[in-house]
Amino acid sequence: MNKKSELRRFLRNVYGYSFFNKLILLTPVYAVFMQENGLTDLQLSLMFVILSAGTFLTQIPVTWITNKLGTKPAIILGQLLKAIAFVLWLIWPTFWGFAIGMFLWGMEWAFFNVSFEGMVYDELRARRHQKIYSKVLGIRYNVQAIGTALSAFGSLLMFAGYGWITFASLVSLALSALCIARIDIKSHSNAKRNVKKTQFMKLFKTGVRICAKTPCIWMMLMLSLLVANVAYLDDFLSPIGTEIGLPVEFVGFVQFFILGCAVLGQTFAYRFSRVRDWFLYLLICAGGAAFVLFSVFYSLSGLLALGLAYVLFSGLNILLYSRFQDFVPTKYRSVILSLYSIGDNIIYIGTCLIIGLGGMLGSWRYSVMILGMILIMVGLWALLFVRDKCAIAAMPGAMAIKNTHPTGKA
Repeated sequence: MNKKSELRRFLRNVYGYSFFNKLILLTPVYAVFMQENGLTDLQLSLMFVILSAGTFLTQIPVTWITNKLGTKPAIILGQLLKAIAFVLWLIWPTFWGFAIGMFLWGMEWAFFNVSFEGMVYDELRARRHQKIYSKVLGIRYNVQAIGTALSAFGSLLMFAGYGWITFASLVSLALSALCIARIDIKSHSNAKRNVKKTQFMKLFKTGVRICAKTPCIWMMLMLSLLVANVAYLDDFLSPIGTEIGLPVEFVGFVQFFILGCAVLGQTFAYRFSRVRDWFLYLLICAGGAAFVLFSVFYSLSGLLALGLAYVLFSGLNILLYSRFQDFVPTKYRSVILSLYSIGDNIIYIGTCLIIGLGGMLGSWRYSVMILGMILIMVGLWALLFVRDKCAIAAMPGAMAIKNTHPTGKA
């Protein structure tokens, strides 16, 4: 098999996993299922806190397990945990059954953040195609978006019962695991390692030092996290839709419109992979201004401004994350991605608190306005203090850290 055929096979399996991992027909109905089995609104909200806690609290042991087993077994283990969660909900539909299931699902997210993201970048580098990472990331996000959109049809299968919907979701998870199993690992960094716990903690502390002493890793990590989370309104699009005057049965229009805008940004993001950093920071300000503009008009016509913001931020997410990956040393990739995941959950929780504060003021529009102002400040901070200091991020990671590695080694 020639190199191009190997690359195509690898990418087909990456995209296949991404699609089936998101094609979960339970997605639109599991919250209804939980409430039908006695959960109050407050308890349902607590489930999402537990989901995030499952990712946050297990990040360090998950990273250790990934280094111990290798990335492929770690990803498949994560899918198994998610499958157990879905089965547990069906056979033990109580508060504790749902809570344990959500925690296991959160663990799967931890495996995904560390194992899958690191594997894709390292495998492209091993095949000498790391330059197409931003393009691959954009296509993968679009494939995930298609899977997510098709999952919405799960609600149409309610007549068949939750058992059949759960079974269909388990089949999709099995297909996603099969795609991972078919990947031929080329990178030595993805091999199984005999890592003791004490060695891992030393490795983890070294990863923290790398972030602290390598300015561009730290700055690109923070920029990527802030843009990805502060601009994330997806979970609140339905109540926003009702507030701007849409009937409940049509609030899905907002979600599909925003999803389409996100796909547009993700599709063409790679074409801007070589633009100067200051231009990206300027776009962060523009996206924040679009948030503020939507909050001012806060109407159906104002959705055009929100759509523009999603086009910008979905593209920026790919470009900033790609630049961040360029700086990460291969040896410490799983550890630093673990730190990234921890930061992702912390900032997401903070964003939810800000959105809640806006809701307490009487309308979600205040939440959107506050987030928009924060994004403008993030963009201004990057323009004033980051500037073009990290322009070297377009180079391969090992080259990018050669002169800044805290241990003095490339």
